[in-house]
Amino acid sequence: MALKYVFGPVGSRRLGVSLGVDLVTRKTCSQNCPYCEAGLTTLLTLERREYVPAAEVEAEVEAVLSAHPRLDWVTFSGAGEPTLNSKIGEVAAFIKRRFPEYRLCLLTNGTLLGYPEVAREVACCDLVVPDLDASNSEEFELINHPVPGFTFERFVDGLRRFSHGFGGKIYLEMFLAEGINDSDASLARFVEIIRTLRIDRVQLNTLDRPGCDPGLRPVGADTMRRFISAIEPVVPVEAVGRFRYRSGVLRDPMPADELSCRVVALAGRRQVTFEDIALAANVDREQLRRVVDDLVGRGLLTCERGERGIFYQAAE
Repeated sequence: MALKYVFGPVGSRRLGVSLGVDLVTRKTCSQNCPYCEAGLTTLLTLERREYVPAAEVEAEVEAVLSAHPRLDWVTFSGAGEPTLNSKIGEVAAFIKRRFPEYRLCLLTNGTLLGYPEVAREVACCDLVVPDLDASNSEEFELINHPVPGFTFERFVDGLRRFSHGFGGKIYLEMFLAEGINDSDASLARFVEIIRTLRIDRVQLNTLDRPGCDPGLRPVGADTMRRFISAIEPVVPVEAVGRFRYRSGVLRDPMPADELSCRVVALAGRRQVTFEDIALAANVDREQLRRVVDDLVGRGLLTCERGERGIFYQAAE
């Protein structure tokens, strides 16, 4: 079967090994963020409808998951904003009913989470990862370029109400851009917003690939450390991309055999560094080092030095 709506599995910096499910046509979104790796938005809208056929999406999901691939997540993501599809609830319920062994994640810009019907439709997700890239209305327009008339206050209010009503985990992703949302004043406003949310962690990110706007610049390590220091007393923090960090509370121990399987699965998709594995596995680094060394010693992983260091790959 040629797949149009399901892609991967892929190795994700945030989610380990993930199977993507795309619910909208490229590039349909409620924002036009200049950092988006999917490109500029061609249909800027808040209209909810069945942008791609739910029945066809479900058929592809059935075909792929029936083979029982080893995955960390099945993820709604891809060419635009997944919650714009009015059938997201139907597809989510189908996945959880047919394949309850898989955890379901929603990557979203968060604009529609304040809609009561959207909150109900995504309630069966295990994890929701919304964005918070702005600390006020001016930054919201500069970095998110939302649908005209959609205000920052409406966005934050919807995010706040969703966070207090959702029963699963919420990881709040913040994208930082130099000169836009990285000031001390911005940071203070971000912290005050975060205090009002019920979330499990904040994920800090900055430009790691070419964005749509050539003038967009990543923040440096000093800025990342400044944000971590201010946010970490409120909620655990991890930083992904060029600067990597994880609050100690997030580094939970994992059974060695389970961690070994996860490392081999990740390295079976693509070459990865130790840092790549540590970010995806979310475990204590000393434990991970022992497991990686053991897998290399047993011939289950091969290693090769590259520009970013030693790269590991699952043995053939």
